[in-house]
Amino acid sequence: MDKEKKLVRKTLAIVAIAAIGTSFAVTSPSSAKAEQINTSKNVIPNNVKFTEQSKNSAYQNLDERLTTMLKSAASWYGPYGHHTIRATELTGSNIENSIIENSQLLTVGEDTFENTLGHEITYRTTGYEHEFQETTSTTNTSGWTFGYNYNASLSVMGATASHQFSVDYNMSTSNTIEKSQKRKFTVPSQEIPIPSGKKYKVEYRFEKLTISGSSRINADLFGDVTYMWNNQPLSPNLLYSALNKATNKQGFEQVIRDTSLTPEWNDKFGVRATGIGAFRTEFGTRLIARISDVTDTKNPVTVQTKTIPVKFETISENIKVIE
Repeated sequence: MDKEKKLVRKTLAIVAIAAIGTSFAVTSPSSAKAEQINTSKNVIPNNVKFTEQSKNSAYQNLDERLTTMLKSAASWYGPYGHHTIRATELTGSNIENSIIENSQLLTVGEDTFENTLGHEITYRTTGYEHEFQETTSTTNTSGWTFGYNYNASLSVMGATASHQFSVDYNMSTSNTIEKSQKRKFTVPSQEIPIPSGKKYKVEYRFEKLTISGSSRINADLFGDVTYMWNNQPLSPNLLYSALNKATNKQGFEQVIRDTSLTPEWNDKFGVRATGIGAFRTEFGTRLIARISDVTDTKNPVTVQTKTIPVKFETISENIKVIE
């Protein structure tokens, strides 16, 4: 098997920044939803995707765990027949242990102006474009994979004390997903007033951060289970209710969602599996202009430091699976 394979899936893109002087704008956390799925003892439906985990045999499809849990309630209800998944949701949140591994302040351009006249003059700096690379890798470390639909992806917002960011997870695999983006921003021309007899230097410095940490991933399942009596199916029970009687809960817990999210009252009661995802992301944060008085080259003096609003543009994007 090749070391790297192209991953074909929808990705949730980071929102382009309008002004990065304060924080990094991100997508809001999203949820992935599946259509109704019916599973029985001996039949695996076509729209349930079971991913082979050659990398780590400990990883198990979440539906297999659900079936094990439901079968453990058979002493209360009767023999297990089948279960139906009516809706799913994937959501995530940042675990507050993100670490800034590296912070770089790169000089990406500079201008020098000298005023030899007898009065103050306003000069304009040169506008230009700067290209850079951003890379994010995420790994599903939950111990389970999500195979209820073909887009088991979600975006999780994270934060440090001074920055916000988002990372994308694909919960259908235990392999590491790496997304690299080639991006650019345009440095606008700036007006710099230079006093008479002074020489100023303007340096543009671009800040990049590398952050690593973990995310909490919730997989919510809504549906019902049918048990048997004398080879006849009984009335379905909610997964939510069956979990109460299960002797092997497989890590599931009960969950109730907002009734405004579903027209069916029963579909607000479900079960939740929680896992952990690991991430490492490198991204640009802000552009800083430092203006220095260099009239005396041996003793430069900083006159002003300010954040320059810029717009980011994604030139290209590549996503790959690292096994």
